[in-house]
Amino acid sequence: MRANIIDKAKSIIENRRQEADSIAYNNKIIAMQDSVFKSLYTSYMEKMIEDAKHGVDDPEGLNNLKEKCNKRLAQLGITSIEPSFSCKKCNDKGVINGKYCDCLIDEVNKILKKESGFFNLESFDNANFDIFENKDFIKKLYDLARKWCHSNFDKYLLFLSGQTGVGKTHLIKCMANELINLHKVVLLTSSFAMHQDFIKSYSCRDPEEKQIIIEKYLNAEVLFIDDLGTELRQPNITVNYLYQVLNERKINRMPTIITSNLDIADINDYYDERIASRIADKSSSICLYINGEDLRLKNNK
Repeated sequence: MRANIIDKAKSIIENRRQEADSIAYNNKIIAMQDSVFKSLYTSYMEKMIEDAKHGVDDPEGLNNLKEKCNKRLAQLGITSIEPSFSCKKCNDKGVINGKYCDCLIDEVNKILKKESGFFNLESFDNANFDIFENKDFIKKLYDLARKWCHSNFDKYLLFLSGQTGVGKTHLIKCMANELINLHKVVLLTSSFAMHQDFIKSYSCRDPEEKQIIIEKYLNAEVLFIDDLGTELRQPNITVNYLYQVLNERKINRMPTIITSNLDIADINDYYDERIASRIADKSSSICLYINGEDLRLKNNK
């Protein structure tokens, strides 16, 4: 999945470079139809070749001819016959000295945000704790979540439980943004949307297609499951598929963040002991409980 995203970003950068080359090439064809420019440009190129051949260093002479060329281009209404690359560091190659350029990394981040499932992300730096009733606790929670994003994920499942409106979704948007800036491949799903895929996979007769439907949940570098427990549970589908996702991600030590209105006891009742044990396993999980007034109700007062 990561390689696929990098390839997409490289393709965007390469298309950008090709467009710049194409515009420059067309401009040059038009400019060379002008006899004055053609004569100036020919003189410029001949001097450059002769100076190089005889080891002559005459930047002033070359610059003088180049300025005359540019002046004539301006008179013709042509901006340049040289490619105008978007990134001046790598000339839209995406790589500098064997390392990814910032422009390529920016494109990777854009793709990650688009494909994450988050329409709008938040930032830890812009978090306003004054809106919280228990702001000291929430600040500590945000600090812990941010540190977790920068950790080695020794605890690779994070379970956030709390009533509707206490800020769980805002927090995971901050986490997703932080992880994407660290170039992690992030996928957000609601419990309802994931359950719909479970049903689709269960109903599918083609074994390969059946597996493909749920592979994104198994392979995402970081998986966010929002509002676990709000889907209409179907015991022979929901529990088995959810267990497969959680268990395989646990085996492969792949980070998973879950928000829910349910606590672990509720999870055990709504699903079964297997699901609850995967989430509550102290060796691999962090379970956090957020108490507080519904922020959406508070902001409407």
